[in-house]
Amino acid sequence: MNAWWQRRSVRFRLALWYAAATALVLIAFGWFVYEVIEHRLGAEIDRQLRIDFDLIEAQLSLDQEGTVRWNVRGSHGDEGFARISAWFEVWSDNRELLLRHWPILEANIKEAPPAPQTSTLKFATIELEPALFVRVMERPGRVQGRSVIIRVFRDQTEMRRTLREIVEVSVLGFPLAVALAAIGGYLVATRSLRPLDAMARQARRITSESLSKRLPNPNPSDELGRLATVFNETLARLEASFAELQRFTADASHELRSPLTALRAVGEVALRDGDDPATLRETIGSMLEEGERLTDLVDALLTLARMDATNADAAREEVDVAALLDEIRDQFQVLASEKRQTLTVTSDFIAVQADRTLLRLALVNLVHNAIRHSPSGSQISLIAARRAGKIDVSVKDSGPGIAPEYHQKIFERFFRVDKARSRSRGGVGLGLAIAKRAVERNGGQIVVESNSDRGSVFRIELPSWATNA
Repeated sequence: MNAWWQRRSVRFRLALWYAAATALVLIAFGWFVYEVIEHRLGAEIDRQLRIDFDLIEAQLSLDQEGTVRWNVRGSHGDEGFARISAWFEVWSDNRELLLRHWPILEANIKEAPPAPQTSTLKFATIELEPALFVRVMERPGRVQGRSVIIRVFRDQTEMRRTLREIVEVSVLGFPLAVALAAIGGYLVATRSLRPLDAMARQARRITSESLSKRLPNPNPSDELGRLATVFNETLARLEASFAELQRFTADASHELRSPLTALRAVGEVALRDGDDPATLRETIGSMLEEGERLTDLVDALLTLARMDATNADAAREEVDVAALLDEIRDQFQVLASEKRQTLTVTSDFIAVQADRTLLRLALVNLVHNAIRHSPSGSQISLIAARRAGKIDVSVKDSGPGIAPEYHQKIFERFFRVDKARSRSRGGVGLGLAIAKRAVERNGGQIVVESNSDRGSVFRIELPSWATNA
């Protein structure tokens, strides 16, 4: 049954739900109405029985022999069997029938009700004949000082006919109402889901070559409109990701081709002019340099690929930031000395919860870039400070600076402000991309403060929850 239900369309299931809900509401409402009407009609009959009791008790009397008499005559003067609105019986305290006044002759009564069992007020419904139900009230009374039990009857034929007509109308009307609800629900569902059908048709036409297309969204305010908005935003992100992937593939191919082309060219020269040992040594040195560049590029690409493929949270531990900065300074001391550069560390004791490997990777790339782009004899500062519940770890250089329009682009893969100059200095355009991804994996962000006429400051901001007081 569940498999059958799941194979049905949404509009069909909604129509069935509408029909089922309507049926339940109508059944509950019909039952409520029936109970209210039955209660009101029954209460009205009981009220009439009380009135009949008072009228009948007032018109009863005893003759000289002590026999109970009914003092009201019919419209034609007959006393015994005039059809009046109430039937009644009078019984003595010892359960002896004293008077019976019914609308039919006593000889025609097939089965009379039994004698009263108690001398208390009592209401009951009995079936005198098939399909003939009457309401009965028994109550003690007095006839000229004699204690009696008076039983008053009221025919329920009209009441039951009214209730039966209500049931018949309900039985005939409920299926029609349920059918109309199902049809109406199907039409409403069809109209409501029409934008979804249009979105599905459009989505089928969207491929990797047509990611610029968007789903139709006639009403962004309703649920389907919000769904279309989310899909369009997803398509925009996919389009940007595909464009970035294509750009990355093209840039990676270009970057890989450059050292390979250089290796091939140098090798061809060595084969052609290989008689001179000095030339061979220079050729092998050039090939080793290009091989090292190629190795660095592949390592950077693998690092980015691993970080992109891992969605789990970074394994955080307590990291002494000052000790980490001292370690990085010692690592790059020899490289900085070759350019007569000075590496300084300024930091109080600050401990953060972070992935030490990723944080170190980000700082290594920032310091390496600072050494590469800073002039000889300049100073590179590594600073860690606590600020507003966060910590900032900054790398400040004295390089040529970066124009504000490039502050976001420099973190893109293979982007270079000056491509020719950067390549000559050995950069592959991935260091800042790796640093940015590593910082984001630690829950922080990296920003740059720079102008084209002075040095740059790359600042890593870690969130407050990473800080240990």
